[in-house]
Amino acid sequence: CSSDLISMTAATAKTFVGGGSTYNCTINQGGAGQLTFTGSNTFNNITNTVQPATILFTAGTTTTFTSAFSLSGTAGNLITIGSVTAASHTLSKASGTVSCDYLSISRSTATGGASWYAGANSTDGGNNSGWIFTAPPTPVTSTGNFLVFFN
Repeated sequence: CSSDLISMTAATAKTFVGGGSTYNCTINQGGAGQLTFTGSNTFNNITNTVQPATILFTAGTTTTFTSAFSLSGTAGNLITIGSVTAASHTLSKASGTVSCDYLSISRSTATGGASWYAGANSTDGGNNSGWIFTAPPTPVTSTGNFLVFFN
């Protein structure tokens, strides 16, 4: 990438032909037209600035995210994630927690070590694995005093 962002802003269908490469940037679904990814590519992050929107991945490919996966829709305006054909694609992130909401997901395998939370307002369209269709758990925090005992 020549910048930190590739923004796909067309209101018509568009295709990102990545050639199986690594892109050290964020890719943004910034247009209402369907965005299709071909090949197994690597990105820092994926975002959207338009809802509703559709993002399709080529079946049998793995798209890897190194920093984040930041797709979310709004009530009544879901972000649809699916495969170009009736077979599954894979989304991978090595660690951490993926926290999304208002997605409609089908034919998607979420893997790589991260915990993939689709959100409580997302729809399981079927043939998915690795996605957790709830909000991530809230971390327990404490502001109390602690006593430490030594022997």
